[in-house]
Amino acid sequence: MSELEAITAGERERTYRFLSGLCLKPPSDSLITMIKDGSILSVFQDNYEDGEGIESYPAGLFEFVRQAESMPDLKDELEAEHTALFVLPSDVIPHEAVYLDRDQRLGGRVTISVIQFYEKAGANILEECISMPDHLGMELEFMAFLCSIEKESWEKTEIEALHKCIELQKEFMDEHLSKWVYRCCEKIIERAEYGFYKAVARSITEFMKNEEEYIAELYSKVCREGEDLCETVG
Repeated sequence: MSELEAITAGERERTYRFLSGLCLKPPSDSLITMIKDGSILSVFQDNYEDGEGIESYPAGLFEFVRQAESMPDLKDELEAEHTALFVLPSDVIPHEAVYLDRDQRLGGRVTISVIQFYEKAGANILEECISMPDHLGMELEFMAFLCSIEKESWEKTEIEALHKCIELQKEFMDEHLSKWVYRCCEKIIERAEYGFYKAVARSITEFMKNEEEYIAELYSKVCREGEDLCETVG
């Protein structure tokens, strides 16, 4: 087993699930509490660990946390904004089909290709969510699922499963997420009224950039140098 890679996969899974939850669900009471007491800053700080002070958070987040202290209807305001950005057929419409389908048809060719990818990977995440499969939150949740499989494969030294999992991560990133996530996040930043969801979009953007680089390196190490890996991870 490679302990470091297993730990990293677990950390990546948690980040994907956190970001996915912010896209799929309105703010919970616990999230509102974290915003009001400022502890939400440390959650976002991990993706900006090279910065210092205010620069260690997504732009606008620190200012929003200060602003939230005087917002009596904070939860209602963020619930309304979440609905506008992630649920209603607004200008953002965070679905892959809107960005990659020429006709922008939800449930069409692009959506079906995402469903088929999930099925190929053996993911059952659609059973627990009513959102369209190509929703930004669903695609982030799918990557969390793949990271969980990767972590288990490292821990059990299951080389074949590890190869397949990393191949799926790279293929999904290259053929799906990377092709539209940045444009979608730009729209969220443009349309969001409050700094919180602007910060969410910036955090997703930063994390995706890091992931593209990390997955490419992991793919090269594991899938292109598999024979050497088999000798080193045992």
